[in-house]
Amino acid sequence: MNISMKYNPYKVETQLWIDSENLMETTKFGAFKHDRLQVWVEKLFPMLVEELNEDAFNLEFIGTLPDFEDIEEAKSLYPFVNLTHIPVEEVEDKFTQLEKLVQMMKDGPFEQLKDEKIEKNFQKALNSEFEIAVIATMSSGKSTLINAILGQELMPSKNEACTAKVTRIKNNPNIENYSAVAYDSQGEMLKTITNATAEDFTLFNSDPAIHLIEIEGNIPSINVGQMNLVLVDTPGPNNSMDGTHRQHTFSVIKSDDKPMVLYVLNATQLRTDDDKSLLHTVAEAMSVGGKQSKDRFIFAMNKSDEFDPEKGESIAGAIEGVKEYLEEEGIENPNIYPVSAQIAKVNRKKNNGLDLTRSEKADYFRNDLFIEEPSMQLNKYAPLSNSLKQQINNQILNSSEDEKVIHYSGITSIEAAINEYLEKYAVTSKVTNAVNTFQRIVEQADMKNKLEQEILGDAEQREEIARVMKSIQKELSSGNKAKDFKKKIESMDLDSGDFFAPTNKKVFKLLNDINKKIRSHEKIKRHESERILSKAQKDVLLLQDDLVTDLEVNISNVLRSTAEGYVNEYRQYIKGITNFELNTIKLNSWDKALTADSVDLDDLMGRFSYSESVVVGTKTVSNPDRKWYTFWRPKYIERNIYEDVEYISMNKLSEEFLLPIEEQVTTNIQNAIDFTHKELGRLQNFFITEIDRLEEILKERVAEISSLAEQSGQLEEQLEEKLEKQQWLNNFMADLDSILELKVKEGIKQ
Repeated sequence: MNISMKYNPYKVETQLWIDSENLMETTKFGAFKHDRLQVWVEKLFPMLVEELNEDAFNLEFIGTLPDFEDIEEAKSLYPFVNLTHIPVEEVEDKFTQLEKLVQMMKDGPFEQLKDEKIEKNFQKALNSEFEIAVIATMSSGKSTLINAILGQELMPSKNEACTAKVTRIKNNPNIENYSAVAYDSQGEMLKTITNATAEDFTLFNSDPAIHLIEIEGNIPSINVGQMNLVLVDTPGPNNSMDGTHRQHTFSVIKSDDKPMVLYVLNATQLRTDDDKSLLHTVAEAMSVGGKQSKDRFIFAMNKSDEFDPEKGESIAGAIEGVKEYLEEEGIENPNIYPVSAQIAKVNRKKNNGLDLTRSEKADYFRNDLFIEEPSMQLNKYAPLSNSLKQQINNQILNSSEDEKVIHYSGITSIEAAINEYLEKYAVTSKVTNAVNTFQRIVEQADMKNKLEQEILGDAEQREEIARVMKSIQKELSSGNKAKDFKKKIESMDLDSGDFFAPTNKKVFKLLNDINKKIRSHEKIKRHESERILSKAQKDVLLLQDDLVTDLEVNISNVLRSTAEGYVNEYRQYIKGITNFELNTIKLNSWDKALTADSVDLDDLMGRFSYSESVVVGTKTVSNPDRKWYTFWRPKYIERNIYEDVEYISMNKLSEEFLLPIEEQVTTNIQNAIDFTHKELGRLQNFFITEIDRLEEILKERVAEISSLAEQSGQLEEQLEEKLEKQQWLNNFMADLDSILELKVKEGIKQ
């Protein structure tokens, strides 16, 4: 049996054919028609086998190479499936073509397409940043890994100078040096350096007033095209200096935008308590969203060069150990990349003509280990696609010994994985998001122009459209349906408790686990109890950050879900006004010409969220009223528990320690629910005022079409103008479609 499949990552659209039947239209595959392939690719073959009732068939795939390789990987358990690839042209610069289309709109004949808001939203989508968060616990070599990627010593890498600030490195390939700006916790600029060095960042790192460091410079080994790549160095979960930094780490992991996370592990020092909390959060994030959620997490097994083959230690065995460790924490099939960040950094520094320190020279002389011992060539163990492995192997063949060692260190494999993720997900999403900023408005202009052509070219339709518009005007003037709609919005349920129940359950389970650890011994010596209490305090601080970020996600989900309900209700309201006349006009979906182009969920939420900042004097700052949570802080246990006592009752200690924490957690969850309820009320009021604005737009457009339908003179001239405009629109939409469409490579037969 022959099956043909086509996936377009720009339109996020899948076609799946058996003969003339599109399974995406007739079977349960339809649920994934407009989902990213990687969300459901692991279900593709089980569903095909179930649908066809056989496991031997031919599948021809039309699409990009990265997407084909994902299908090839998913097919590994189905030996009787014959898979072939029809390659498509890789359009290198869709962004430039899109910018030309936006300029074409500004120069075109449609006033509504010249709106500054369209240009602003397009540029916002085009200039959006893509983050790669680098996370690690102490002594993992995170800063060394970042320096290896940069090819020079920039981030402080001594243990005593571990990352204490959030540092954002924004890629700018057009400048030679690295500039830096330091900010305090209120966003005030403190220091600016145009040619920053490692010494500058060491000073920044030790300055308690500095909260955030913004760096701009070249990230040479990651091919970003027009992606605004930002490498984010975050303090580890064991850094207790600033809770907002830890919250940022949790937020990145949980983000719906799915930024990449480079998690650096010390291959020689696994199973640290500091990793556990963060890895549980990673496991939760990886369990939803299919293959993309797995691909965005890269586990760098650093210090892999410290294993000695002559002592029977192997890289393969170490990888298996890391895999078992991560699976124990709930992370299934992790992407583990063995790497020696130090060897990579030293060799890149030397290649870049930079001086090496005495210890770095000693590391450089260890290059022979990688050249002479094939089992230490770390690139061989990277879980890359076959095409990427082959690319690296080809580069090795044409490299000097130092360049070979850079590949053998494993660093280029990590960079290749990052590049592939950018190509597969980030670039395609950015193109799609940029198109979405104006596609809906273009389609509306197209429908309005076609409706006007119907009016001018068909006397019978002209009379009918005039009659329909008068009926709609009468309905709008009465205002009865608008009043009913507002009442419906006001009566919609604002209960948000169900969204918070899973978080409540999760946090109290974790608190119970902490309680069990404290109570594991009935009575112990004082110094031992202090050690246990110190560990419990650290666990609680991490739990608190996890809770706050969970609650922030809940609040966002409640508001978005409610707004989505409002938008859907508005669309039903418009149908209620126009639907009674729909069948009398020949043109399908003509009612789209009347509705406001801003009835869009993302646009609505963007304008609603603008009020999250307030102006104080001449300065815009974060709204203090929006901070709904308060932190629990470690405190001394009452002295009478310890005073003159050699052995401590852990039951009593646990009660004294956990009771205020449980009260604070309960308060924070209730505060989040109360805050959400207030925000829902604010959203409701905001949308009710939006109804009035949308109503005015609707009235204007109905009046405009009604006026045109009642004209009797110069119809031919106007029709000719509309036809010219239609030709412009047809050309524009064809150009837009050509950017988003996949084209089979020349010389390839389908």
